[in-house]
Amino acid sequence: MNQEGRDVFEFLKKQQDEETFGGKMVRKFKQDPLVPTFFGLTCCALLGGLRAMGKGDSKNSNRFMRARVIAQGCCLAALAYAGFRGRLIVDQEGKRSPGAGGDFPAGQRMPPGIPPPPPGK
Repeated sequence: MNQEGRDVFEFLKKQQDEETFGGKMVRKFKQDPLVPTFFGLTCCALLGGLRAMGKGDSKNSNRFMRARVIAQGCCLAALAYAGFRGRLIVDQEGKRSPGAGGDFPAGQRMPPGIPPPPPGK
């Protein structure tokens, strides 16, 4: 593995050691609040639809399932929007792409993208 690849893994290991699961969840929610919001709405609609289906209320079950489909579509749209804004795109110098948002402190560099595999593989 080349040095660039080692740098990526060292950065990820350091980040994993310093950040708790709850802290990462809060940070991700602050970066993209629409994605977890629509995910929660999707889960609520699914559970409501299953509950109504279990009670034999087909009218409400169908309403909940339609709401679930709409919430899923909104969640996918929010994910696509976040990707379009370039939140995950990093250039070779470890800097975010333009329009990616400034949620990293000044001076902190992200690692470059994972390098391509060596020739012959």
